[in-house]
Amino acid sequence: MPLDWGNTNNNKVPHVNTIIQDINSPQLKEDSAELSLPIGRAKMSHWQFDGIRMIHSDWVYNDCKSMTWQADIDIVHLHFNLKGQFTVSPLEGHMPLHFAANTHNMLYTNMGASTMKNEELEASQFILQFTRDSFLQLTEHSDEALQRFADKVLSRKIGTLSPQSLPIDLSMQQNINSILRCNYQGGIKKMFLFSKAIEMLVLQAASYHQTHHHTNAVVRTPYDRERLHFVRDHLLENLENPPTLSALARMAGLNEYKLKYGFKELFNTTAFGFVAEQRLELARTYLRDQHKSVGEIATMLGYSSIQHFSTAFKKKFGCSPNKAR
Repeated sequence: MPLDWGNTNNNKVPHVNTIIQDINSPQLKEDSAELSLPIGRAKMSHWQFDGIRMIHSDWVYNDCKSMTWQADIDIVHLHFNLKGQFTVSPLEGHMPLHFAANTHNMLYTNMGASTMKNEELEASQFILQFTRDSFLQLTEHSDEALQRFADKVLSRKIGTLSPQSLPIDLSMQQNINSILRCNYQGGIKKMFLFSKAIEMLVLQAASYHQTHHHTNAVVRTPYDRERLHFVRDHLLENLENPPTLSALARMAGLNEYKLKYGFKELFNTTAFGFVAEQRLELARTYLRDQHKSVGEIATMLGYSSIQHFSTAFKKKFGCSPNKAR
């Protein structure tokens, strides 16, 4: 049984049995399902191969309560909380670990049961799991932070990468989006997903160093971070017609200085540099649809002309939109 969930109030365990069983299969296995459970409703997608499992889920819970969960095998969890808030316990030092929206951490539970309390009714997560053996192999010659965590896994000691969950940065979000939008098939898709799994490990290690060895000059409070994530999400929903900087500031409840420089500090790009990057990433996805012309895609994404779109696309990807099809 991949995951057992139970209500801690009555100890009844509704089993979630949709995740494909063999995580060590050399062949890529994937599936998706809509679930209706005593704890709520969920849409889940799974990909797994060679000791790696990826899970994306969108939940609508019936209410906020504590639930128990337990993994089926000895695995390391890379948890990316995209929406909602929850707390997991017990973990290292028996201190609860809180996940706000747009935060991440790495967990090892040694197959022990943990308690999760959801604090909002809607939630979305991306979870990357490695079997204990595959994780130790991949991190054998890694950096100090990953090696320290790997030492805990090697000794089967329950632990986390960071004492507090860390903010999801732009590179992580783009990596998750590329996984969810991947249209490759078969062996090529497996190669693509493997490369992204390794990249997520690297990005988590980089995030740890960025957070613990760098002092933010502009983004100083959880409120600042939450508001800037709101700005990012609003821009993602309005790529074809983004609001002005002053309009964004008013919507987010920030002054323009904090919006401009805080966005750059948090996501390593400007707000409208972010829009340009996301437009081009989305364009590359749209170009796989042979029913849409290059002109239609340019218009959909808010470019003033096909020439402007083609120039920006070639500058980023090294080829014209037509050659990318």
